[in-house]
Amino acid sequence: MKKFFLLLAGVTMMASSAMAQMSLVKEAEKFVGSNNPQELMSALEKIEPATQNPESKDNALTWFTAGRLAFKLFDQMQALRSVGQDAGTIDNAMMGEVLNEGFDAMFKALSLDSVKETNKDGSFKLDKNGNPKIKTKYSKDIINSLVSHIQDAGRLADEQRGAENYAGAAKSYGTFIELVTSPFAKAQNINYADTAVREIRFLEGFCYFFAKDYANALPSLMASKKMGYTENQIDEFVVETVQNAVQALVNNQEYAKAYQLLDNVIADDPNNARIYDVKGRVFEIEDDKNMDRAIEVYKKVVSLNPNYAQGFYDLGRALCLKAQNTINDNPDMTNAQLKTILAPIYAEAEPLLEKVCQLEPDGDNGKQAKRLIEDIDYKREVIGMK
Repeated sequence: MKKFFLLLAGVTMMASSAMAQMSLVKEAEKFVGSNNPQELMSALEKIEPATQNPESKDNALTWFTAGRLAFKLFDQMQALRSVGQDAGTIDNAMMGEVLNEGFDAMFKALSLDSVKETNKDGSFKLDKNGNPKIKTKYSKDIINSLVSHIQDAGRLADEQRGAENYAGAAKSYGTFIELVTSPFAKAQNINYADTAVREIRFLEGFCYFFAKDYANALPSLMASKKMGYTENQIDEFVVETVQNAVQALVNNQEYAKAYQLLDNVIADDPNNARIYDVKGRVFEIEDDKNMDRAIEVYKKVVSLNPNYAQGFYDLGRALCLKAQNTINDNPDMTNAQLKTILAPIYAEAEPLLEKVCQLEPDGDNGKQAKRLIEDIDYKREVIGMK
């Protein structure tokens, strides 16, 4: 009997906890109709614990209420700005944060509100087509709220980009794309041409790039590129983004992740010589014993782009390093023995470096290539190749 009462007490405490959390939601819900920004902001703060508590965070009403409050606050802030009554206290960053909070909450509410109906035995109820029946309570209102703020997301993203709030702009552009490509947007005849979507996807990646969030910039830029976007030096942004993202991984010695990132980009853009060039350098950085693997990659680079000076320089430089490693690793070899090994390496490297001097006679690569050619001549003389 005592055990029964203990169990009953536990159930009562759980129910009480759930009721306490949902009472926060109900209390906050009262302010949805308010036109006072301070009251709306206060209500959003009040409901926050309910969005984190296990007893209420999976309830669609919790997120629906939070989304309604955020959207209403955004609408009021926008109204104040339009009549010049914000006294300079409402900026794009603040409005973007509130609007994105509203979108995040509404999307969460929509996912929780779309629940598959079940029979008593736990199996799904099926419709006439054999698909699980979906039960919703707030979805229609959620979708209407999302659709009514689509243009706000796009407009605010442009404003945030103009104000150089790149992180906020990237988030807003991403939300805008998610909205305009959603099934419910199409159901309401909201259609954006692929050309428009791919440009917005580029702007999302562009903003992530300038926010120095290269991990998120890369998929956005690659998605835009795959859709056929070729403007605004997108190839330059892709390469620089890859370089920065790979550098961050290399700095942490996460070489496997670096190779995976590069291979993913190469799979989508197999003719990009500059991406292969980055991969070659990662092989070198990870371990000088990878020099042969780096050389093979650099050969791929120059085959893809016969006018890419950096590729020819890296291939020639890597061959010179291979020759130097041979000298360092074999201190007991005679000059005659070294000559046999080094002669074909230098014979391969020299014309590559000469090509660099032709392509970039006054550039850094050209100057470095000239020094390496001089070093090859010196080594040949010392070892007795001349």
